[in-house]
Amino acid sequence: MDPTDHPLVHDVNEEHDQSLSPTERACKKIADATGAPLALTLAIVLQAVWIVTGVVTKWDPFPFTFLLTCSNVLQLILIFVLAVGQRQSSSHAELRAEHDHDSISRLLYHQEVQERILLAIATKTESDVEDLKAMVAQLSQQDPIPAT
Repeated sequence: MDPTDHPLVHDVNEEHDQSLSPTERACKKIADATGAPLALTLAIVLQAVWIVTGVVTKWDPFPFTFLLTCSNVLQLILIFVLAVGQRQSSSHAELRAEHDHDSISRLLYHQEVQERILLAIATKTESDVEDLKAMVAQLSQQDPIPAT
């Protein structure tokens, strides 16, 4: 049995992707691509080739005014594109956290129900359940482990 086929398990990735507008999808793709090592390598190679070509041909000599202008315009555009991509990543993480919380709460509830059922069965079979009841009570009274 595939656990992702369970009716109470939501595909958070699909749910998030369906909520994105076409513009947000495009920004997310650009943000994902510009964060890749290949994009950094490409930017370094492009600027190195531009500088060498500018010095040799005197087309864009030092201080490389045209290169700086193009670079600044690209950076200004990417700032907003990356901000939209970051907002989408944040909303995806928030959606995932909400679904995780819901699933964990459901699991804890099922565990509590199972404990009650097991205690009821043990009681009906006239087993000594006082130790079990004490352990369950102790577990329910313990503080959760503090986050470090």
